[in-house]
Amino acid sequence: MDFYNRVKELCSKYEKVAMFVDMDGTIVEYVLYSDGVINTKSKGLFINKKPLKIVIDELEKINKIENLDLFILSMARSYIIVEEKKEWLKKHASFIKEENWIIINREAGDYNDDTRSRIKAEKILEKLESGYEHAIFLDDDHKVLHGATKILKDKCDIFHVSSVLI
Repeated sequence: MDFYNRVKELCSKYEKVAMFVDMDGTIVEYVLYSDGVINTKSKGLFINKKPLKIVIDELEKINKIENLDLFILSMARSYIIVEEKKEWLKKHASFIKEENWIIINREAGDYNDDTRSRIKAEKILEKLESGYEHAIFLDDDHKVLHGATKILKDKCDIFHVSSVLI
């Protein structure tokens, strides 16, 4: 069963579903930079990254499922990267509502090395408490996915981005 149909099947079991999608390595090409580059020379590094069109096309279809709200849930190391991610989303994923963009900023103190693997799960829990019955989470980071599995348990179906590609 393809990813769209898996999501649609999950949505048929609940009245209101929230789906959270990572950016780096999930809908945007992943480029590895050293900490020094990201922290001191990050202007222009994110905005020109290539979209992962296969995943974005699938999300555009998923976004049309009536009882599902699609969210971006991404981390950024700096204010500059936050702004570039927003610009990138406007250009490549404008079908996702801007009010559904959750970009967690390390420079602002939103997360650190100790909270990195669980901060996304905590954000998903907050949304679940605001009226969603169930969540779906799509990411490429194994530590983040593992952290989400431990925290969210049966409240969320968790997928690695490879699930979209098969």
